[in-house]
Amino acid sequence: MSHKKAIALTCFVAFLWSLAGFNVKMLHWSAYAIAGGRSLIAVLLLSPLFLGRRMEINRYVMGGALGYAAFNYCFITSTKLTTSAMAIMMQYTAPIYVALLSWVFLRERITRADIASVCAVFGGMLLFFLDSSGGGSAVGNLVAVFNGISFAGISIFLRLQKDGNPALSMYLGNALSAFIGLPFMVREGLPDVLSLGFLLLAGVLMAVTYTLYARASTGLSALETVLLPIIDPILNPVWVFLLLGEAPGALSLAGSAVVLVTVTARVVYGLKAEQGARQT
Repeated sequence: MSHKKAIALTCFVAFLWSLAGFNVKMLHWSAYAIAGGRSLIAVLLLSPLFLGRRMEINRYVMGGALGYAAFNYCFITSTKLTTSAMAIMMQYTAPIYVALLSWVFLRERITRADIASVCAVFGGMLLFFLDSSGGGSAVGNLVAVFNGISFAGISIFLRLQKDGNPALSMYLGNALSAFIGLPFMVREGLPDVLSLGFLLLAGVLMAVTYTLYARASTGLSALETVLLPIIDPILNPVWVFLLLGEAPGALSLAGSAVVLVTVTARVVYGLKAEQGARQT
């Protein structure tokens, strides 16, 4: 996929992702049942693309699948237990973890900019944890931290499949999530009609967006895959505030600003450094 097309597609996906917080808040079902349920719908929709075809499964494919399943459960759980602002903002600390994990998996060195970014992002995260007026629980805030770590894992393993079929990781990750969540869905029983409608919407969006995201990743750098969806953390809490009235506290807003500015500055710096290296 061309670089320009990959950028446009990722931005479109990020806009659709921004609806997730509101979607999850409207579902009157447990977090594990929601995570498993929307993955089950996604698997049913994606199966025609994969079943009956040769699937080359390797450690990178499975790494992406495991990272995706972990992110799915962490994101849904944290969104249920804390504010959408906290859940989504912790997801977008991922570029910092990408920089650190790239040293392990992609053999890319850690720079002073990486170290400074890590310190600043952790400072922003601390503001979230100190905010007692935002309405989130301590457990939800803690789980939200792993949103960024697991999302970073997805980005790394998708990047390692640049010449393969990264969408397979999304399919297998949904299958794993659905399998894990099946006992919770059975125990919960069918949700009410409104919740069922939002669950179907969540499954459709999940199937479409993450498959498109995986396709687009073949034309992006690892850091671009986590910077371009920056529309998501900006719009996600806005939809929840406008439609449900959930407002983050002052410290959370300050923490959001620190995280967004730090992550954006770090990735822009990294992209400029990459372009400079190519020109020389």
